[in-house]
Formats: sequence, C-alpha cells, structure tokens
Amino acid sequence: MKKVSVIVPIYNVEKYLDKCLNSLVHQTLEEIEILAINDGSPDESQKIIDRYMQEYPDKVKGLIKPNGGIASVRNFGIEHATGEYIGYLDGDDYVEPDMFEKLYNAAKKEDSDVAICDFFFTYEDHEDPFVEGPYYSSKEMMIKLHAVLWNKIYRTDFVRELGIKFIEGYRYEDASYMYKLAPNMKKFVFVNEPMLHYVQRPGSSMASHNHKVKEVVYIFEDIYAYFKEKGFFEDYYEELEYLSIKFSLGQPFRSAVKIKDKQDCKRTLEMLYDLLEKNFPNWKQNKYLNTMPGLKHKYFKTVNRVTYPIYSFIFKFIK
Repeated sequence: MKKVSVIVPIYNVEKYLDKCLNSLVHQTLEEIEILAINDGSPDESQKIIDRYMQEYPDKVKGLIKPNGGIASVRNFGIEHATGEYIGYLDGDDYVEPDMFEKLYNAAKKEDSDVAICDFFFTYEDHEDPFVEGPYYSSKEMMIKLHAVLWNKIYRTDFVRELGIKFIEGYRYEDASYMYKLAPNMKKFVFVNEPMLHYVQRPGSSMASHNHKVKEVVYIFEDIYAYFKEKGFFEDYYEELEYLSIKFSLGQPFRSAVKIKDKQDCKRTLEMLYDLLEKNFPNWKQNKYLNTMPGLKHKYFKTVNRVTYPIYSFIFKFIK
C-alpha cells in the first residue's frame, strides 16, 4: 500500500502542470501515488500527464473522465486512491519536496485523522506565508479554519467511512467538505511550516465569476442539513451561526456587489442576507462575534437591513 495518494484535478492548466507534477514525483516520500485526473481538458495537459506516466510509472497514474468539474474529480479520485492517506493538489499549484513526508510522519506519530501545514499565497513577484492553526478543538477549527483542502492529508479510511461527498456543480464545495469533516475529527496534527504554493493567477475560478457567489446559499443549506441529520446542529449552533455571519457579510458579500447585472446583484445580496437572518435571527448575540477582536467583527455588528445596502454601494468601489 502507498502511504499517500495525491489527487490532482487537471483542466486547462498545461502552463502550470509540469511544475505541479514535478514537485510531486520528487517528493522525499517514496511511497506516493499521484492520481493525475484529466477532467476532459481540451488543452495539451494529457501529453504532459503521459510523459510523467512514462518517466515515473511507479508513482504517476493517469486517469481520464468526462468533464464534470473539480468536485467530481475529487469524488472520482477518492474512489481510486490506494494510499493510507489522501492529499489534494490543484494542477496549477506545487509543493515543497518534503511536504508529504512531513505530513505523513506527523499523522502517523499522533495517530491523526488529518495532518495540516502552513502554505504560501504565491504571486508572480512575491509570496505571502499563511499560518494555519494550531487549533485545539473541532469547534475552534470550524471558526478559524482556512477552508481549503490542499494543505492537509486525510486518513483514507476516515474519509471513506464518513461517506461525505464533494457537492458537484457548485462553488465553495471545498468549504462544505471541510466543515462537514470538522465535527467528525477526533484527532488532528499540525506541521507549522509553509510547504504548499497556492498560485494566484488572473482568471482563476476564485478570481472571477462573481455571479456564482449566490451558490454559497445552497452550500450552507446543505451544511445545515448535514449537521441536523448527524445530530451536530445544536452542539455546533454558535459555530454555524458565526460561519453564516462570515460568509453572508464577508468575502462572498464583497464579490456579490461586483455583479454587473443590477437585478442579479440585488437578488444575490438579498439571498445572502436572508441566509443569515432566517436561520439565525439573533446572530448579533453570537459569542464569537462579540469576543473576537478585529475590524471585521466591528463591521459585522453594524450591519442591519438599513446599512446592508449602504455597505453594498461602498464596497463596489473598493478593490
């Protein structure tokens, strides 16, 4: 059995893919499986995958599927992974040579469900490190987590036993996945080194398509349903409420105000605010909102039906 299977969704990333795969085949962890999954990409990515399969047949497994989006690739990858742990890496990002060895060793030493490291926001001319954690409980993880997949590895049995699927066809599917995993995590460990390079490029899915921000409403309704079904909702009420505040009034809100179609913009803003008000009518009493420092929390507390449209107008002119 391989120690780690790394799932790499590939779609229109031929410019970056060589660097991504090169960083994986040269990992200091020898027992690694690289699932390079072509999601019906129309560019020359398959030629790059084929070359790596030829040069590193013991490490690289190339798979092809009809285009279905990144969530469908990840679900597909979980089914095909043979490693003891699963990792994720997008085809336009890359990692330090010892990342998976350090994460695997930390996970095994502590018998953890999940191992987590810091990462870099990588720009053309500089990098900004991001420190992830440490968090000391699943509740703290939920409110402070940078809800991305790729700076972590997950015990494969843990993932499969839970049976949580990535929601296909929507944005924020990684946040949904992480928040559903959180209350199930019995043990997680941190490696406090930045070892992944999250490449910031113009035109990426998270840098455009503001009109899709309304999908956060569906994602959160699905999260609420999961927590209720599993009996977590009451115990995690404050955490879910705080996340709803952060997503309704934070970055998704700032993306929504950039929607060019005025009616769509108005409708999206109403959906975001209603998500919060209807599910958590007393949200201004949230313990995290009222105890955590920072300007954003002061701003959150000033929002109401009157000020929300005012902020939406102001944020249109803020980059």
